[in-house]
Amino acid sequence: MIKYFRGMTKSRYFVPFLIAFLLVVVYGNTLTLKYALDDRLVIFENNYTLSGFDGVKDIFSHDSFSGYFLDDDNLVAGGRYRPLSQFTFVLEFELFGGDLKDQVGFNNDPRNEQLFSDSILPFISHLTNLFLFFALCLLIYYSLKLLFEKYDSKKWYLSLPLIATLLFALHPIHTEAVANIKGRDEILSMIGAVATFYCSLKYVKSHNIYHLILSFLFFTFAIFSKENAVTFLAVVPLGIFFLDEKKEVKDYFFTLIPLLISTIFFLLMRYMALGAFMAEDTTKNILNDPFVYSTFGEKIATVILTWGIYLKLLIFPHPLTHDYYPKQIAITDFSNPVVWLLIIVIIFILFFAIYRLKRKSVFSFAVLFFVITFSITSNLVFTVGTLMNERFVFVSSLGFTILLTYFFQKVLFKEKLIKILPIVLGVFFLGYSVKTFSRNYVWKDDITLFTTDVKNSSNSIKCNISAGGSYLRLYKRDNKEKNIVLAQKYLEKALQLDPTAANALLLMGELYFYKEDYDKSLYYYSTLLKLNPHHSLAADNVNLVLQQKNNMFVKRINKMLEENKVEDAWKEVNRIIGEQPDNADALNIKGKMFGQILHRMDSAQFYLQKALQIDPNHASALENLGISYAVEKKYEKALYYLLLALEHNPENTSLMYNISLVYTSLGNLEKAEEFRKKMEVEK
Repeated sequence: MIKYFRGMTKSRYFVPFLIAFLLVVVYGNTLTLKYALDDRLVIFENNYTLSGFDGVKDIFSHDSFSGYFLDDDNLVAGGRYRPLSQFTFVLEFELFGGDLKDQVGFNNDPRNEQLFSDSILPFISHLTNLFLFFALCLLIYYSLKLLFEKYDSKKWYLSLPLIATLLFALHPIHTEAVANIKGRDEILSMIGAVATFYCSLKYVKSHNIYHLILSFLFFTFAIFSKENAVTFLAVVPLGIFFLDEKKEVKDYFFTLIPLLISTIFFLLMRYMALGAFMAEDTTKNILNDPFVYSTFGEKIATVILTWGIYLKLLIFPHPLTHDYYPKQIAITDFSNPVVWLLIIVIIFILFFAIYRLKRKSVFSFAVLFFVITFSITSNLVFTVGTLMNERFVFVSSLGFTILLTYFFQKVLFKEKLIKILPIVLGVFFLGYSVKTFSRNYVWKDDITLFTTDVKNSSNSIKCNISAGGSYLRLYKRDNKEKNIVLAQKYLEKALQLDPTAANALLLMGELYFYKEDYDKSLYYYSTLLKLNPHHSLAADNVNLVLQQKNNMFVKRINKMLEENKVEDAWKEVNRIIGEQPDNADALNIKGKMFGQILHRMDSAQFYLQKALQIDPNHASALENLGISYAVEKKYEKALYYLLLALEHNPENTSLMYNISLVYTSLGNLEKAEEFRKKMEVEK
């Protein structure tokens, strides 16, 4: 068996098989997952994706999120233009969607999520992500093997290209990119970028123009998948410098030409799609710009602090969360000693990396690779919309795994220590694998993700809102009291963190509506409307709550009258009219009480007419007014209002009976019989 294993390790297929096997073991459970987080933005609630091939033109000519946000394209800082990754979702929808295309609705139809989740599409999408990640890991291995030939070895634990690749493949910080379908843009972009890197190195070795053509195609693929690939304009020259081959200045020049052409083409396309090279966020919203209320010094200090958190997560990836939005990480300043400690560490690492650059140290390459690829998502160059995110170091983490491998081999490459190197690596592989495998399940769907991560992102405004909304969805599904209690807990926490959080106010209004506390529901909707008078959903919900509140009021008065609590009913009706003089329901009830209880038809008609001035289609007021005229034997007027009431309530048998009586009083027995028959049919 040992001989067989040793024989396998010498096979050219061993590394691909090993990587594939480990990825299936560690990421195979993602095939059972559905959709989560931003999947709705680019897949099942994006009108361009839902249009199939008909939407491809819009995908390449608009912001990536405009198919979801429709007319509001600039809700995300900087804008997003990643048409190629979204195009892959269109392909899956067309090839595997079956008759789903005829069932889904547009404009964020709430049915779409369930329709997509019940189909084969999530399985196909997760399988595609897994295959693409496998392809990426292979590309990384062969690129590192080409770059660091002298650091390769027949002994697997001494092969820097292999160990660095395996650490990259298994690192838990990548779960967001692999387990979240939308994370495909990270994978596709890095595939294209690493393939460009490989082809550029091959060109320097062979000077075959074929490799330059390929590098142009791959880089175009990369940058149209995600903008981050632009950092490889600096990574490629860095890699060429580290090659052992003799180079000339023209090698750097020729390898960069295809990349520059591709970048210019991309920037022109992006400009035409967004209307600017950088789409500006004009909302001044803390959830789009975490530094909107911070000074420049606070911004820089906080950014440096997040770099320390990234480093900690790369070394010890626990706990993980998808949400680092404000105020999960507190804004800090330069009075924080941790910030100064990090500055010292960063300066030392950079100085040492530059100092060792002439020697072509692996340490230098790893550090500079990390710095270059991280620069665009670091929040230092420009604000990326949140304090940090684990996927922001997806590409950069390769620099870390190279450095970690180099450190292990450098420290443990001693006669007495070399034997424990496989054990140390095995511990890292096992720890990473277990954490990755378990973390994948959190990405099952939105509810699982939000209700899990809120425990780690307890101070995030966004995560508390998401968790509160998720528990509210669960309550609507199963009506369990514990879910509405948890929803209230997290939404209240969100409003403590940001009293102006629109979605939290909206959800709190909905929550109290379900609890039938209509006054509190109105309070939250009204608060939101004060902050944003044009919030149409809040305005619609106010009307809905008022209607429901009136319905409850009507039921309460009717119950009082049934129980002969006439005096209490009068007080309640007068109280409501005093608070809301234009409440048609209250005016109708008061008119009805004047007629039925006090037999004062003139007062009854006064209040009923007043109710109809407010709401001309108020069926109950029309009926009561008709009855009041019938009591006065004004049958023509009575018939007029009763027939109007029937138009608005055509199945009301008591109305039909009263109309029949009025026709009888008018001597029209044929019509009276007609309405009696209608009444029998309805019964």
